[in-house]
Amino acid sequence: MPAVKIPATIAAEVATPVMGRAATAAGFALVSIFWPAANNQVLAYSLAAFMVISAKFLWDYASVPSAPKSVRGLYAGSAVAMILAGLVMAFRPETLVVAIAGAAAWILAGALEIVVFIRHRAEFVPFKDQLVTGFVSLGAGASLLMGLHLDAHGLLGLAGGGAIILAVFVLISAFGLRHAAKEPETGLWS
Repeated sequence: MPAVKIPATIAAEVATPVMGRAATAAGFALVSIFWPAANNQVLAYSLAAFMVISAKFLWDYASVPSAPKSVRGLYAGSAVAMILAGLVMAFRPETLVVAIAGAAAWILAGALEIVVFIRHRAEFVPFKDQLVTGFVSLGAGASLLMGLHLDAHGLLGLAGGGAIILAVFVLISAFGLRHAAKEPETGLWS
């Protein structure tokens, strides 16, 4: 069965928010890898920034004109969970609080992305990627829950590991969308 081609107009609309999400994940992943002695504040503020900025790009993705309006509630739920988690982390930078808030936001966002894939992938071709991003988010959240006993540096490594996987996949998706956006539409004479 041939792969479903994303129309250039839709690819152009979603390429920027997907690339923004990828850059955000990559930036957080770099912080998590190269910060030599991370403490609670580094963990809390960097993960909070990642959550809030990611929420913005998730909402931008769901708000493009061609996206079905029916998914906006699901993405709003993800964005609100991530923003609330970011606020909790910023005001309570203890490792246990940060780990639980980050895990809750990632698990909820991942579950909602999987729901988007299951219910809406036939309506909007870019939603085919939500299965992988959903499972990566679920895995990142679960890893934070399993690492509740770790210190800030260990938790930053777990969160950064999830961000690395997310960044790689979403970057591939973003570059594919940018390529699809540049391809001419096939018409009667092409």
